[in-house]
Amino acid sequence: MGSSLSWLDSSREDQRRIRELLQLFSQTESRDELGIGQVRDAFSELLFPGTSVLLTRARYLLIVPWCYLEAERRGLTGSTFTAAVEKNERKVVATLRRAGVTDGLIGRVAGVAVKTLPSTIYWTSLGRYGIRRVDEPTSTMTVHLGSNAEADELTDREPRMWHPTLPPVPHGFPGDVPGGLDLSHDEASWLRDRMLTGVPHSLLVHLLDEEYEPSADSIAPWADPAAAAAPPELATGLRHAELFSLAVHGAALLYNLQIAERYEAEKLTQVEYPVDHYRERLKEWSNNVQAEYRLPSWDRTGMWSIATRMNPKISKKSSLGDFLDRWLAAVADGSAAAAVTATDITQHPLAQMVAKREETVKKAQSRLVNKRLLRSWSGASGSDRLTYRWVNVRRILGDIHDGLGREANDASA
Repeated sequence: MGSSLSWLDSSREDQRRIRELLQLFSQTESRDELGIGQVRDAFSELLFPGTSVLLTRARYLLIVPWCYLEAERRGLTGSTFTAAVEKNERKVVATLRRAGVTDGLIGRVAGVAVKTLPSTIYWTSLGRYGIRRVDEPTSTMTVHLGSNAEADELTDREPRMWHPTLPPVPHGFPGDVPGGLDLSHDEASWLRDRMLTGVPHSLLVHLLDEEYEPSADSIAPWADPAAAAAPPELATGLRHAELFSLAVHGAALLYNLQIAERYEAEKLTQVEYPVDHYRERLKEWSNNVQAEYRLPSWDRTGMWSIATRMNPKISKKSSLGDFLDRWLAAVADGSAAAAVTATDITQHPLAQMVAKREETVKKAQSRLVNKRLLRSWSGASGSDRLTYRWVNVRRILGDIHDGLGREANDASA
């Protein structure tokens, strides 16, 4: 009988990307209404490779492998193995909820019925940091081989799924999760080593240094003294990311102002005084732009070079590239900041350019043309500054630094 392999179909990376998009879409302040997500994600990956807006706690980078290893320990294969891994993940949810561990818990509200499991959320991160060493667990294969010798040979050739020095599965896991979602010293040290190896020369690694622990309440990487102290080769990317964030924020506010004016023109009142609100925010943005001495000499060619290197699909010759080039040039020469004082903002060429961009991206779902969606406007749609996953990154880094500060070999940590 001939040999054959059949794999369980899995699309964790696709699932993760979809969930991340849904997460962004559910946060009205973070929506990508102008279609700049490719550039945003390019800088996010430059600064903090392997992260996402779905990550909650660093210890999941260990908990997920432990769920697999516990199923593997039982000698399971195929669909039985896959079901056991999922059962382990859900049991972790129940165990932690029962222990009162809810801060950053995936399944905090839904419990064991949570739809998106940690393995889906952390799959890419596990691979990027070298914790996961193969795309799929070999235990999910259904193997039909003609002899035991062939099976033994295949087993010998299979790479180990997880890094060989992975901290051991805790005793009693998943019915017991000692330490909850807090890392022990040894676990934190191990994770730091994996990141140092997996994503060297990144701002993420810089912030793993014990001298550069981020502040627990900093609002953006450039606003954090630890990140601001990055060496020159990292500071350049951070500077481009900061200036891009500042510049495109004006376009997002201008878009929201146009929604606000149409909202009030339709006599809608669920959101109070939105025009005044966004005119005030644009005025504040204009002041910030005029105070930013680096904008007039900003090397936007260098910015594009970084973005396209991180994601070759990004093109300056695309509609996105054309829109951003025109908008960033207007910000750099001061004309965008001056535009916010126009009496009828909807007639200003820059405002019309922003409106056209949103309509191109959203089509029939544009709030500027769809009255049903206009009526459901919450008062904010993509109006926050880009911070490149900072809130999530800050928490992951904080977990690792907290673990490093604990006593070595402290099993109760």
